[in-house]
Amino acid sequence: MVLDFEKVEEFLAKKYNLSIIRCLLDGRGRGFNSILKDAGPMTPRILSARLSELEKEKFVQKNLVLGNKPKIEYRITPKGEKLKKAISELEKWGKEALG
Repeated sequence: MVLDFEKVEEFLAKKYNLSIIRCLLDGRGRGFNSILKDAGPMTPRILSARLSELEKEKFVQKNLVLGNKPKIEYRITPKGEKLKKAISELEKWGKEALG
């Protein structure tokens, strides 16, 4: 039981993980720069590292979108979607408890 909570704590301790997931919870695919702009003040290097980790853990999926200008976009996975309620509750708690 403690081990499970340690995993949760480790995930939450990584700065920007929840901000990136929250950004992608709108259900549409987003490009790297869009996430960088909306998920918080982080460097491109940090965003790249976090996206790779989130992809490895199956919270985020990276897709190649073909067209005149092929591009990479990121989408939330069903596993990432499961965090929607928790993030919403954290936002609610933050407004009440932290002002």
